[in-house]
Amino acid sequence: MKLLTAMAVSGLLVAGLIGLAYADQEKTIFELGAAQKKQTSKDFKPAPATLKTNFGTLKFTGGGYPTKETTQKVYDEMDLQRATQAYLDFYPALSLQAMLQGQVRDYGVRNSSDVLVFADRMNAEPLWLTGNTDSIYALLVLDLKKDGPTVVEIPPGVMGPIDDAYFRFVVDFGATGPDKGKGGKYLVLPPGYEGTVPDGYFVVKAPTYRLWPMMRANAELVGTGDKALEFYRQHIKVYPLATGPREGRYINASGMAGNQLAPEDGTAFDWLNEIVQYEPADIFNKEQLGRLASLGIEKGKSFKPDARMQRIFDQGAKQGVAMARTIAYTSRDPEAKVYPDREWETLFIGGSAEFERNGFRNIDARTLYHFTAVVITPAMAAKLPEGVGSQYLVTYRDSDGNFLEGDKGYRLHLPPNVPAKAFWSVTVYDPSTRSQLQTDQPFPSVNSQSNPEINADGSVDVYFSAKRPEGKKNWVQIDPGKGWYPMIRFYGPLKAFTDKTWKPDDIVLVK
Repeated sequence: MKLLTAMAVSGLLVAGLIGLAYADQEKTIFELGAAQKKQTSKDFKPAPATLKTNFGTLKFTGGGYPTKETTQKVYDEMDLQRATQAYLDFYPALSLQAMLQGQVRDYGVRNSSDVLVFADRMNAEPLWLTGNTDSIYALLVLDLKKDGPTVVEIPPGVMGPIDDAYFRFVVDFGATGPDKGKGGKYLVLPPGYEGTVPDGYFVVKAPTYRLWPMMRANAELVGTGDKALEFYRQHIKVYPLATGPREGRYINASGMAGNQLAPEDGTAFDWLNEIVQYEPADIFNKEQLGRLASLGIEKGKSFKPDARMQRIFDQGAKQGVAMARTIAYTSRDPEAKVYPDREWETLFIGGSAEFERNGFRNIDARTLYHFTAVVITPAMAAKLPEGVGSQYLVTYRDSDGNFLEGDKGYRLHLPPNVPAKAFWSVTVYDPSTRSQLQTDQPFPSVNSQSNPEINADGSVDVYFSAKRPEGKKNWVQIDPGKGWYPMIRFYGPLKAFTDKTWKPDDIVLVK
């Protein structure tokens, strides 16, 4: 009892000290004003009439009027800054749009009933952010403005989310979704839908008209090739509620080329205008819509940028990409590092699929993720029960802190008992496209499903070089003309991963 009392008193003292420290920072306007020295008009210090900036020297006359030349410089820079920030802010929407229209343009998807299946796994041929070589994907395109309420029937055992047009999480399929891994019928309702809702469905209220449902399954469940295609043909049905089931095509996309990346030039702003015109007015908040309106993108109005704005849009997009690359590959967020003594990083800084931390949205964490990856679901960011979901590690540097280069040779050592209930994989990506690295090797990966060579102690060594090291089975080819980076996936991560008692070695340069 005395111990409990002491602990309680100690806790109150600590809480009191924290409260005092916080209160010292939070002062009323009366306290703030009273603490300051009284001022008169003579105490006001105006900005200088001539100001040197990184976009030129600005001049003001008559106490503050900008000259004609200064006016042009300021508006050029202001528009450029807003365009650059808009590119970063709306990159998630651009990325989602790239995938939806890419599935139609590059793979021949005609409507929501068509299902794109990577039946023979995804190789390095198409450009997909963080596409992996292990899962058997099934991908959809939904347009609720066209089809109205839409039914998505899924089988047991698959998993994945529906993400909206701003790449926000809507709902999960599978073990982390309402069907709890048993499959069932999902009814996806358009924004503002007020009609009747029949029984027998997992009802999903969508915030946008266009949506990207993604499902994946292990080959053990669905098979590969024709078997996987037939599995999805039998078990996935997508159709408007109003029409009932309709025939869809099941397209094997494996080995097909495609580009699902957002544009990195002024074209991005044409895309943003298209999104604003098509989606509900509240897809973005009023502040965001105001930024777009200042650039000439406004719902219900034509978008006709002149030559000056076209140049600014092109430069803004390129500056946005430069900033995104810097944020992704040289993060200054201390939470990016997973282990204090390793170079391995997380894609989900803060453990939130909405990138929220301490009551605000971590915009750099959002940029880092969406520039390098796709698929948003809490199941990827949050800590789930042991053996459920998936987790990821990525690194861009070797053990000496140097970026990984394609003209050198490297080794990754995975200690024994890799903590993955289902399987693990190591896949290599191109820092330019953030897609699988394209070499003579169609599947740039090593995984536990491909019978890797295992050391006597149960550990695994993976080698990376332009040519296969003599006698080494676990090898991923890299390109001497490019950088590269690996991602380790843990499907069904175990306790040793989450409590960090198991951790991979840093990648070392092989002399």
